[in-house]
Amino acid sequence: METAPDLNLSPSEKRTLQRLAANDGFDASGVDWVALQRLKKVGLAEDRAAGVRITAEARRLLRR
Repeated sequence: METAPDLNLSPSEKRTLQRLAANDGFDASGVDWVALQRLKKVGLAEDRAAGVRITAEARRLLRR
């Protein structure tokens, strides 16, 4: 997994992350599927019972 300071998110990944943050228990339909898969791979998003959610690391990244 890449560490947050080394991450270079694409504009689509940034938008997807922001949408995940804005919608708790997000339904992943209608977002960039590839961006969502990369966010999961680097540990910024994860599947949960209530839907796809961002991780604590992603919340820290968005605050910067």
